Amino acid sequence: MMVAQSRQAIRSWALWTLTVPAFLLVVLVDLGAIAYGGHELTERPGWRGLDVVFALTVSALIAVEGARRVESRRRRGGALHKDLAPAWMIAAAVVLHPTLAILVVVLLRSWWRIRAGKCIPYRWAFSTAVCVLAVGAAHAVFVSARQLTGDSGLGLVVAMAAGAFAYVVTDTLLCGLAISLIVPGSNRRETVGDLDDLCTDATAATLGCLLAAACLVTPWFAFAAIPITLTAQRALLLGQLETEAQTDPKTSLSRVDWWRRRTEQMLRTARNQREPMAVLLIDIDHFKHVNDRHGHLVGDEALRAVATILRSAIRAKDVIGRFGGEEFVIALPDTGIDEATVTADRLRNAVANSPLAAMCAGVLDDPDLDPDTFQLTVSIGVAVYPNDGSTVDDLLLRADRAMYAAKAAGRNRVRLAADTVLLHQFPEPAEPLAPAQRPVR
Repeated sequence: MMVAQSRQAIRSWALWTLTVPAFLLVVLVDLGAIAYGGHELTERPGWRGLDVVFALTVSALIAVEGARRVESRRRRGGALHKDLAPAWMIAAAVVLHPTLAILVVVLLRSWWRIRAGKCIPYRWAFSTAVCVLAVGAAHAVFVSARQLTGDSGLGLVVAMAAGAFAYVVTDTLLCGLAISLIVPGSNRRETVGDLDDLCTDATAATLGCLLAAACLVTPWFAFAAIPITLTAQRALLLGQLETEAQTDPKTSLSRVDWWRRRTEQMLRTARNQREPMAVLLIDIDHFKHVNDRHGHLVGDEALRAVATILRSAIRAKDVIGRFGGEEFVIALPDTGIDEATVTADRLRNAVANSPLAAMCAGVLDDPDLDPDTFQLTVSIGVAVYPNDGSTVDDLLLRADRAMYAAKAAGRNRVRLAADTVLLHQFPEPAEPLAPAQRPVR
């Protein structure tokens, strides 16, 4: 009976749900960390340095517990999360033998596992193995760099910086590769992070070097890093709050006011460089029917799905935002009428041909979410600077007219402002309609 229960428990592991490449990566990294740790343990010359292990571990735990509320606020939905915890591991890799540095990693990761409560075991094991390998890379690079630079003050600083850099690179590459394999379709920001994440890595690396230098004087200097870390953690929260203020919570796209500021900057650049710029106004056709038939939970998920499709089908330099309701707006810098038309048609096809039922099925067990019937289309209006207007408001107004023309022509179409006549059923407004003023369609 016990054997059968054990087999059943093993079969239920989330590890078996991975694709073959992701499974192989996880297993190889775990085995590599175990092999590295075992090799270093056999060559351990002694146990000097336990006081450093104690100081780094305890100070790290105090700092982590002190910043728990802030980190809970910063943590976002994706698999990638950057914080300052690697600083203590980098310091351990620099000042300790690899065996003791691995001990610091295991102690810290074990505590975080206990405090985290529920987690996916293979992910915790993989993250711990990545930390072990990153510590090994940092120590090896530090020792090699110190042999090249010598024992001078500047040489020590360079060697520490090189070791910290090796830690960050190893951690970023292995975690990024794992995320890309476990979560197919992940973009660069979701795998290796954006500029804010790189700044967090740089802060952790710098703090790790300072911690290492302090521990070379006396291990108890590690406790002096606690208030510095707590203050730095709160500073990291400012970037999170700024991002939230600029982001629409329902679609994770830019809010329309932030989109307008970015677009005005792009328009000034286009004017100075005498380049074209296009604005696309996109509206989901018959979206009210989705809410009426399936409910607002499915409607909200469908809205998020369309936003994801649109965002994944544009360039990195393009700016997309939620204009309001079921409408989206995209600014395309350095884009003329021909390229804008091709882009708009590609977006229209992407939405029409996407498996929206599958993307929304996780929200509600609704038998009406049939792939053959649950489909959405969009109507898109296109306006291009300078022919269709010289300001953002002008371009929005002309794109708005063109979008209504697309709806009047049967929906699921693209219309250009240059080819659009004023629709009689919607008189020309004095200025672009605000989202709350727009008629329901």
